[in-house]
Amino acid sequence: MPKATFFRLPEAKQQRLMDAAYQEFARAPFNETSISNIIKHAGIPRGSYYQYFDDKADLYFYLLETVRQRTVLILQQVMTKHHGDLFPAMSEFFGKTITALAHGPHAALYRNVFLHMDFHSAAKMAGSKAPFLKPPHGHQEIHDFLLTSIDRSRLRIQTDDEVSLLIRQIVGMFMQTIAYYYSNQAEGKPITVAELKRRSDQLLDWLQFGVASDDHNHH
Repeated sequence: MPKATFFRLPEAKQQRLMDAAYQEFARAPFNETSISNIIKHAGIPRGSYYQYFDDKADLYFYLLETVRQRTVLILQQVMTKHHGDLFPAMSEFFGKTITALAHGPHAALYRNVFLHMDFHSAAKMAGSKAPFLKPPHGHQEIHDFLLTSIDRSRLRIQTDDEVSLLIRQIVGMFMQTIAYYYSNQAEGKPITVAELKRRSDQLLDWLQFGVASDDHNHH
């Protein structure tokens, strides 16, 4: 996390440094990025950088933390909008996330995070600090928030263990959808946002309503 000196900077200078970080970490995988490029684009001396952050990984994790916070905020908003109704809330949340991944201002950064597993490279550099840091998708915080926010009267399951398992299935399913998107991109077979949203909604529908036919169930 940033040192106290970073938070004492004027907001415009903080933003300039973060914009430079976005630019550099979007340009290339973590292992190929450099502090030199960041300070060049931010217009600050190298010595000043180390007054704000310990190293490259320190800034990278703080950048991902801001992404994670925005993700959790969107989730909270859609859950409130849908009054705790899990499946329509997840459909809207996944739709917003897919749009951000594909066409948002930080799409290239997300691509590097997921395609090159940059989080793990940065964690290796961070060493002993890494266990205290969260991945950009914030799985545990999303899980904990949903566990207490879902309207369970709409579900056929009630216990924390059952709801927890459902949440992990949904999150895992979405992460697989993102992996599908990036792997197809890497192979030169791009998937449209509309197709990805359709795929995501289809998987949610299968999970919510099942895939067995009514005729089969009646027999």
